Amino acid sequence: MNEAMKNTFKYIIIIFTGLLFFASCQKENLDPVPQTSLSDLSVFDTKDRIENQVNGLYTAFRSGRFMGGRFHVYNDIRADDFLNFTSNGVTGYLIWGHTVDGGENNITTLWEAAYTAVNRVNVFMEGLEASDAVGRGLITQAEYDQFIGEALALRGMTYFSIVQMFGQPYSNGSGNNLGLPLRILAEKSSANNDLARSTVSEVYTQVLADLNSAETKVLANPTTDVLDVTRVHKNAVVAFKMRVYLHMGNYPAVITEGAKLVNASAPYVAPTGVPNALAATVAVIYAPPYTSRESIFSMPFTTTETPGTQNSLASYYSPGPIGIGDYYLNDTGTGIWANTTDWPLTDARRALTTVVTGRTYLFKWPISPHTDWVPILRYAEVLLTLAEAEANVNGVNARAVALLNAVRGRADGSITFVPGDFATAAELINQIMIERRIEFLGEGMRNLDIMRTRSTIPGKATISSVLATAPAYIWPIPTTELLTNGLCEDNPQ
Repeated sequence: MNEAMKNTFKYIIIIFTGLLFFASCQKENLDPVPQTSLSDLSVFDTKDRIENQVNGLYTAFRSGRFMGGRFHVYNDIRADDFLNFTSNGVTGYLIWGHTVDGGENNITTLWEAAYTAVNRVNVFMEGLEASDAVGRGLITQAEYDQFIGEALALRGMTYFSIVQMFGQPYSNGSGNNLGLPLRILAEKSSANNDLARSTVSEVYTQVLADLNSAETKVLANPTTDVLDVTRVHKNAVVAFKMRVYLHMGNYPAVITEGAKLVNASAPYVAPTGVPNALAATVAVIYAPPYTSRESIFSMPFTTTETPGTQNSLASYYSPGPIGIGDYYLNDTGTGIWANTTDWPLTDARRALTTVVTGRTYLFKWPISPHTDWVPILRYAEVLLTLAEAEANVNGVNARAVALLNAVRGRADGSITFVPGDFATAAELINQIMIERRIEFLGEGMRNLDIMRTRSTIPGKATISSVLATAPAYIWPIPTTELLTNGLCEDNPQ
């Protein structure tokens, strides 16, 4: 066995044995405290142990190297709204400049964190089924369904997220390009390392299968405000399905799912389950206790568990002494901060910034130590996604404009759009895209929106733009995967 194979074998075993180390988790803040190691045969022996396993799935998903920080950062710094200050390769400088190769540490660790999260789900589901926990009276059938549903949702969210980085957009050939090695079985050794990449379409099919199954199993409304935000529930699954269908260009499906979360007219609120709705102000979304009804699903952190050094959003975007301030807002060229026409100075979202030594920093995450919760799904996204789908299906129409106005008006009451402001559906969709860019600044949406439409990634400072046909548009498969997976093909370089 060569050294690379040895390293990968160790990596897989670490993923598996990580499931045997439990975290006693306060149910309302998911604050893990390491406990003792247990044998594989005993990890499903009590309800508490099973619940701790579920908490472990969330711990892997919210790794600072993945959805707890870096995934969001990478998707913003690839585009043109941020400029780099530190030239630090550890914090995404090569990603910002579109010069990564397969050996680059940032993309490698993101890949590994995502597949760790996937394998924890797979091992958990296999073990829970084999344990006969329901038959032995440890949990009810409803609890079993809920746990499996949460696991499936997290796996679907994970695969969807990383296929955006390593596979061509779905809109390029209806998903017929290479996607990811689709691992849906529990891996407890290196025996199944070799696995060919499924197509992007096949990955999306698995993602939707996981989410559709999860929707039938998870709770409609968890028991506390904290759990409403930190655990997957039906609204979270539906909101994520809307994101998936948007990336597929399946706008009728977006509208169908959106009907589950958005009532007929403003003020908009989810008609069933958690009463998700826009927060009264944008500031409350990013302030403790982080449980506004706008927050559909977020990654929680505490003083005893932060995303880790140089992983948190505050580290990247906030200046010292709170963060490092690797990236500040681009106030030139095509940077949205410089666009006072589409983003007027009267907009309250401009206040979520701070200026240090002439540089303007995004200040949505100002907490030190870095315990800011990381948003995954917000109700504002639901409304703008539905507006875009309505415009694509029905052209310029009152409902699409009203949904757009709900988000814009919350931050800037001086602007109210009317259908007559848009000569074509394309103009309305462009305005919705601008609104998404402003609303989700620093929340990992910008690059995703560029790529799903196969638009050019704009240049910034000395960095050139990247065409949708260029090799740098998507990332290479990590070298570690290619060395240990003999059936995995790299992306063209």
